Amino acid sequence: MKRKLFVTLVLFFFAFSFCYSQDMNSDTSRDMVLISGGDFLMGIDSTQLPDLVKMGKDVPHMSYNLALTFFGDEIPRHKVHVDSFLMDKYEVTNQEYRRFVKATGYKSEGDWEKYACKERDNHPVVNVTWSDAAAYAKWAGKRLPTEEEWEYAARGGAEETFFPWGNTMEPDKADYMHQGESFLSGVWRLLGLRKIGTKPVGSYAPNGFGLFDMIGNVREWTKSDYRLYKGAPAGISLNELTYIENGKTKYKKVIRGGGWETPNPVFLRITCRHGIKPGRFDFDLGFRCVKTVNSRQ
Repeated sequence: MKRKLFVTLVLFFFAFSFCYSQDMNSDTSRDMVLISGGDFLMGIDSTQLPDLVKMGKDVPHMSYNLALTFFGDEIPRHKVHVDSFLMDKYEVTNQEYRRFVKATGYKSEGDWEKYACKERDNHPVVNVTWSDAAAYAKWAGKRLPTEEEWEYAARGGAEETFFPWGNTMEPDKADYMHQGESFLSGVWRLLGLRKIGTKPVGSYAPNGFGLFDMIGNVREWTKSDYRLYKGAPAGISLNELTYIENGKTKYKKVIRGGGWETPNPVFLRITCRHGIKPGRFDFDLGFRCVKTVNSRQ
């Protein structure tokens, strides 16, 4: 009788430990998609700039030269290989990030709690810095995606199109300011009075790989430093790529995907890339994680 009781207690202990570890590390049960590796053409060709001028015609003073300034960092289109990896179906939510903070006692650099009320549990977490996102990913046994992985995944199998579904933006397929920014809305933004406009993750149809909100909802941190592609057009200021911290020059980090506050589809394209300081946080900036196949990270 005592032996049976001992065995029962041992089995209960292991079962409890397993469930506890699953709860503490919430991302072990999080939906991920296997993205099979392969080659793809990353970026855009300079001959596409006139198309971007047309798409961004509502951007003030849009012209070929302005498009080159905005989007020259996407040139040239070049062949890239990525290995297979797993990617989160959804952007990391407030509920998931809260679980991480409670489990670890992590002190966030950003102000993620500002928009993380219970009613927004299933909305993407925002106001997180690059370090905040990387810390969560590490806790979850994952990492942030490289921008090569991000662009490859965002395509969803589509080749050389501006969006996962084609070359024309369709307002019902992503969360962004499809009516553009009104004068009043612009004033609210400048005054810091604009209300957050994220949607619950998965509110729009997934791309060809089964990934949600790769375009719109929130901009997403990547692991990558912001550097020009080899063969980029001359004249792009290197000062846009770096910043000074404690007397040292450091590269900004790449963000991708556009967000709910993006007022023009030209900035929502798969290839559109921006670099910002890793210590920055904003209410349209979040992230999702990836995991290397056959590896914890």
